[in-house]
Order: sequence, then C-alpha cells, then structure tokens
Amino acid sequence: MLITETLTIRDLAYAYAHSSQSSVFAEVSMHIHQGEFISVVGASGCGKSTLFKIIAGLLEPTSGEINFHSEVSYSTRLGQIAYMPQQDLLLPWRTVLDNCLLPWELKLKRDQSKKESIAQIRGMLQRLGLAELEDAYPQELSGGMKQRVAFLRTLVAGGNLMLLDEPFGALDAMTKREMHKWLLELWSELDKTVLFITHDLEEALLLSDRIYLMTGGLAGGIQEFIVDLPRPRHYKQNYEPRFIALREDLERRLYETHTY
Repeated sequence: MLITETLTIRDLAYAYAHSSQSSVFAEVSMHIHQGEFISVVGASGCGKSTLFKIIAGLLEPTSGEINFHSEVSYSTRLGQIAYMPQQDLLLPWRTVLDNCLLPWELKLKRDQSKKESIAQIRGMLQRLGLAELEDAYPQELSGGMKQRVAFLRTLVAGGNLMLLDEPFGALDAMTKREMHKWLLELWSELDKTVLFITHDLEEALLLSDRIYLMTGGLAGGIQEFIVDLPRPRHYKQNYEPRFIALREDLERRLYETHTY
C-alpha cells in the first residue's frame, strides 16, 4: 500500500512581533500521512491553536517550512484546508441548513452549484442524524448537535485535511463519549486526514494513530508518540492493560517535558 505524505512541517517557529516574550513556539517538525488521525497535546499557551492557524494559512510563520501536497506556497493552503476552531461559531440568525451552506456562499467551495451543495448537505444531515433539524436555529440545539453541525460545515468547506481545534472540550462526559463514537465511525467512512487538538489524554489515545507532544516557547520542539492500539476503537479499550500503560507513558512524557 502506497503511503502518501499530506503535510510536512520543518523547523517551524512563530513569534509575536511586539512582545518581550515573543516566542510562541520553535523547532516544530511534523509529518502527516494521508488518512491518519493525529492528535496534538500540550499545556495551554504552548501554541497549538496558533500552529493550526499557520497550517490553515491564516497566519504566516516566523521561520520554517510547510509543505502541503508537495507545495510550499502560503496561497496553496489558504482555503484548501478545512479548519474547525474551538467555538462552533454558528450564526444564530441562520438555520442549520443555512449555516452549513455558508462555505459555498463565501466561495470557499464553488466546484458545484448551490442546488448540488444543498443536496449534499441534506444527505450529510441524514447521515449525521440531523435531518429533522435542517430548519432549526442554533439556540434550539444541544451542545453535541451544535458540534455536529459545525463539523458538517467544516466538511462542506472541502479539503482532505481537517484541522479540529478541541471540538469536544466544552461537552459533558457522556456527550463527549457519544461524539467520539460518532467521529470514529465517520472518519473511517470519509477517508479524511485529521489533525486534532485536545487536552484529554484518553481522548487522544482513543482517537489517534499518533500523538504529537508540543512544548512551546524558545526551547520549542515536539515529540512523537505512537498509539499502537488496534482499530476499530471502542471504550472498552480504556480499561485494557495496553491502553492503561500507554496512558501512563503519555502522561509521564508530558510531565517530563513540562507540557501538561
């Protein structure tokens, strides 16, 4: 089986221009293969969200290189990578269907007609168990429903690489568990490459093929952590000896590198 590298990051650094403590992170290198699910973990303020904005083309790095599908240009990433920030950012005056149609209206994706886009969205709403809510407004939805709609809108924006910035951080434990099951099933069907920020170590282990431990600051650097658990994943694995051992190893590494 041919393994295709979707994204390569070499010695990336980012610093604020007018700050005495300007270095957000330095010496970050990563390689992401097509179809992988990769989590990024680290302490608050180490630059995880900033890294995602750089990958998406919303910010330019201070130094280093990003190679996306063999292209280095900043313009080749902007609008080509699907990015879902921490907040769902659903517009309260627009229905579920209209919120999902927003990428088409903003010309982020115009490879099909509006009629075709609506048909695609309705098909995905059906797939996500939200078909009866296409005319509902965000305030009528539960937290889990809002995240599903935000995820669908991110899908509609297009791109095989998806950046998900702590999408389940504000959800309660039971809803988060349901969302994990839903995301794992959907990811396996869609053949998407996912980069996922989380502070939840069990979440990272359950979802990921690999985990990157990010340090931040002038010391910089990033560590790779392999998750050698069989797929498909399920919550019973959380109580298995191998999962527990990985959890302990991951937490130890985070403490040793002062990232958690």
